[in-house]
Amino acid sequence: MSELKVQVINESPDTLTLEITGLGKDLVNGLRRACMAEVPTVAVDEVLFVENTSPLYNEYIAHRLGLLPLKTPGEPEQLAQLSMDIEEGRPPTTRIDYQLRQECPNEAEGPLTVYSSDLKTIGEDSTVEPVNKNVQLFKLGNGQIVEFQAFARYGIGLQHAKFSPVSPVSFFFKPVLKFDKEKQFNCEEHVSICPVDCLRYTDGELMFTDAWKCILCRACEKDCKTGAVQILWDENAVRFTVESTGSLQPRTIVKTAALILVMKMRRVRDALKAQRVKEEAVN
Repeated sequence: MSELKVQVINESPDTLTLEITGLGKDLVNGLRRACMAEVPTVAVDEVLFVENTSPLYNEYIAHRLGLLPLKTPGEPEQLAQLSMDIEEGRPPTTRIDYQLRQECPNEAEGPLTVYSSDLKTIGEDSTVEPVNKNVQLFKLGNGQIVEFQAFARYGIGLQHAKFSPVSPVSFFFKPVLKFDKEKQFNCEEHVSICPVDCLRYTDGELMFTDAWKCILCRACEKDCKTGAVQILWDENAVRFTVESTGSLQPRTIVKTAALILVMKMRRVRDALKAQRVKEEAVN
């Protein structure tokens, strides 16, 4: 296995793309799954309705609230430990309380739209608020009232999808072009058949202009009747993309997921050591 290298290709408040070399597809996939299912976030987990005269069921409104991304505090080290505690049946006691009361006047000319910004925190912890303030929760008709209290807690995606901090997490391998000069025949024609224009023919050799632009459609390989062109991929080099729901920064998600994997491997190591000591004591 080659030396591990990580390079940031693209970064925005919601998206992070990394180029990872030397990690191996199994560990990369483990990192992807940890991002989706094991990084903890805060989400609404319980709703107590005081009044609801709208045509919407309580369960429908509670479901909408649960899927509303909330800004989650915490550093990667803290979040990784929280994840381990949750998986071991020791969830944190932290709870964030919200309240909402909206009434559409009888004299209103149209329905009243209730937004995520109408959800107000109760207490001092006002930092855990909806990521987007303009999410439409529901609408109320004339004379209709909705009043409730909502309670948010930490959780992980393994428990419920509402706790997952990401939308898609994906990776793809680096394309590789193998070219046999001895079999080539009119190979310059393959350049024009590439749908993403990532090929060039120079000095009797067909090559990539940018390997990462290749979509592995193999149009050039299929067009080559002599078998001179072969499209493969390098499983030791990947582009890894994380798109956050906004609950956590993409860097925080990746760092937390990596720490969770390390902590789990350490526990496996310690368990093996303990088993070895036990066996030696018996013998």
